[in-house]
Amino acid sequence: MPFYHLNPNRRGERLARRLEQIGDYRVLRRLPKPDEIWCRSMPVPDSVIKCAILDCETTGLDPERDKMIELAIGTLSIDLEGGDVVDVTPPQSWLEDPAEDLSVEIERLTHITSDMLIGKWFAETEIMQALRGVDVVVAHHAKFDHAFVTQRFPAFARLPWACSMRDIDWPELGWSGGRSVASLLTQAGFYLPDAHRAAADVWATTCLLASHTGDGRSIAAHMIGNARRITHRLYATRALFEHKDVLKGAGYSWSPERRAWSIEADPERVANEAVWLRKLSKAIQPVIEEVTWRNRHQ
Repeated sequence: MPFYHLNPNRRGERLARRLEQIGDYRVLRRLPKPDEIWCRSMPVPDSVIKCAILDCETTGLDPERDKMIELAIGTLSIDLEGGDVVDVTPPQSWLEDPAEDLSVEIERLTHITSDMLIGKWFAETEIMQALRGVDVVVAHHAKFDHAFVTQRFPAFARLPWACSMRDIDWPELGWSGGRSVASLLTQAGFYLPDAHRAAADVWATTCLLASHTGDGRSIAAHMIGNARRITHRLYATRALFEHKDVLKGAGYSWSPERRAWSIEADPERVANEAVWLRKLSKAIQPVIEEVTWRNRHQ
């Protein structure tokens, strides 16, 4: 059973199914509206997790130099016991003037113009109100959004964060294509209007997370289970340049902040990796740190 009902366009749905039965067509449906998503009416209070789903648009990629120009926040609540969605709220969005003209590239990407931002300021009271009762903040590229949002609003740093791109094993759940919001929506049979506007991206992410998996649980429930796990991150500090290809081939990624190759995995695997690194080179000094959903996406 789908997680939504697109009413009242029953005739359109019949036509869409007829096209799909021909075999030469694939129909993309619009995203469901908040009142069209099935929500469990009797949640178990002690197992409900409330997620604040957010997205931001910025003047660039560097949180030290660039600024947020749009922030959108919606909520999705799930019952972890059954894995069901119990409540959704559509996103609110706010704009802010960065006190500088946007580049042509940013205007083209975000569909936000410099004129739209004149005199705009983030409504901090409303934004803090949107966090009321929230257990975890979710973003599709959490490391990017975390850097910008927590710099502008430090209160967000006090909450755990989850990433709907990294904390979900999409291929295991049957989603074999790309991991962008637009690609995932296409795989799910939806299209995304107003792509790259923050509110549209938040609602698209909400609908993806509300989708059911093969076991009947929502994708959001799987994400929270993965996000709450405790892992270890191993840094191959002082590894020589000549080790680059070996480490990359072993699944390590470069951490520019630490200037070291790193890998994140369960504690047992990381312990074995540390032994391997020492055998690879006496120059390497392995550093192991515990990772939780409070520091994973910093």
